[in-house]
Amino acid sequence: MERIWEKYPDIAQRVRKSHEEAELHGGHDFVHAFRVGNIAQQIALKEWGTHLSQLAGIAGLCHNADRVIQTNSGLKHGDVSQQEIRGLIRTWVGGYLDSRGLGIVADAILRHDGKNSPDDSEVLIALMDADRVVNLDADLFIRSGQHYHSLPAVDYRNLLDDPDATYRDPRSVLRDIEYSLDWIDQKSGVCVRTTSGLLMAKSRAKTFSTFFEALQSQLAEEGILPWPFD
Repeated sequence: MERIWEKYPDIAQRVRKSHEEAELHGGHDFVHAFRVGNIAQQIALKEWGTHLSQLAGIAGLCHNADRVIQTNSGLKHGDVSQQEIRGLIRTWVGGYLDSRGLGIVADAILRHDGKNSPDDSEVLIALMDADRVVNLDADLFIRSGQHYHSLPAVDYRNLLDDPDATYRDPRSVLRDIEYSLDWIDQKSGVCVRTTSGLLMAKSRAKTFSTFFEALQSQLAEEGILPWPFD
């Protein structure tokens, strides 16, 4: 299959240029956008066919629009207006999509950070699944440490069971990484929904489970688990 950046080189070039000008590195760089776009294209093609795969792939390429604007403007995540996001997406996509296609892509991008909903379009589902699959790649261990560099790497007292930790406030890097397993948990509300996406996600999640099991075994061997210092 032709890679999404090969299929739409003009869009990819504009997306890359905007990311590099904003000096976005690490978690939301242009490579992340390309990876998500490519997986979104693959998922949609297997699930629904060619037309939706094109829209899903383009949505993936452009899904960091809010991050680019946020970085350039100094706004906090979530404070960027929908109008600004739609405008940047339109600039990137150019004449590749008609107004209906552009609307579908923009709506998916605006909603891709949310929880699963029965009202989600196929393009949105493919984008959400692709983002979750890519965020289960093994480089998340490094990316999470970069993003949460001010947090403790490991909460040795609670490990993965801090009752006050949340997805938005994980309280340790290790806990943030562990939250990614919600993406293969059918009860979580954020589980990958497509057949092909779930296969990829479960395959990647095995690396996470192995890592957690190894660390717990090592800490127990060293006398740190359970926490011995109260």
